[in-house]
Parts: sequence; structure tokens; C-alpha cells
Amino acid sequence: MLKVLGVSLGVIVAFAALGYFMILGVGKPIGSDLSIVGKGRPALVMAYENFSPDGGEALNRLRAIRSDYDAQLDFVIADLGTPQGREFASRHEIGDSQAVFLLPNGEPLQRTVIAHDEQELRQRLDAKLAAVK
Repeated sequence: MLKVLGVSLGVIVAFAALGYFMILGVGKPIGSDLSIVGKGRPALVMAYENFSPDGGEALNRLRAIRSDYDAQLDFVIADLGTPQGREFASRHEIGDSQAVFLLPNGEPLQRTVIAHDEQELRQRLDAKLAAVK
């Protein structure tokens, strides 16, 4: 019984660590503090479901381009595993791997999916940022 409990606990810890590192990625993590939205900078908030292949891939695409946009745009994760993340996603009608681009005052500009192509993702972000200026 104790051995089974130890193995189960080990599996749970391993899955939690995997989810944590999927959100953190390499370099500066994409945070899940939704309180920064509407504080004077545009934001791209992506809904993320832990252990979702689609969400993980979308998150990786965001991390790939993020450093080029950090000076202009806040990247935030609405973690669907938390009450705050679920409430935000529900309010903005987004699901796993979908995102909402928000104006500096927090008003939504557009809901979208994270583009599969890095160039298309960059073009979409550039267009949204140009609309904010």
C-alpha cells in the first residue's frame, strides 16, 4: 500500500513539474498574473489548459517570438486550471490555445487563435500593435 502511494505521488509530482516547465519554457516565463491587464500596455492573453497538446504547442509558438515584442506587449497566460483563468477565459469567450488581444485600457480588440505559422503570428501581432498606436 505504501509503495503504491509513493508511486502515485511520484507520478503526480512528475506531471505537475511537466506542466510547470511547459508554462515557464526557456528564458523568462510567461506569467499568469491577469491583474496586469489594462494597466497601460496592450496585452495578448492566451487561455492554457495544462497537459493540452494544442495549448502546449501554441505556448511554444508564443515563446519563440516573445522576446521581439516584450517592449511593446504584455504576454499573459489565463491558466484554465485556476478560478481566475477560467473566469477570464469565460468573460472573453476563449478556450484552450485561443487568445484575446487587449488594448492598454484592458478593452478587448480581437479574439483569435495562435497562428501555426511564426510569420503569420508576427504579422497579426504587428497589425494589432499598429492599430493601438
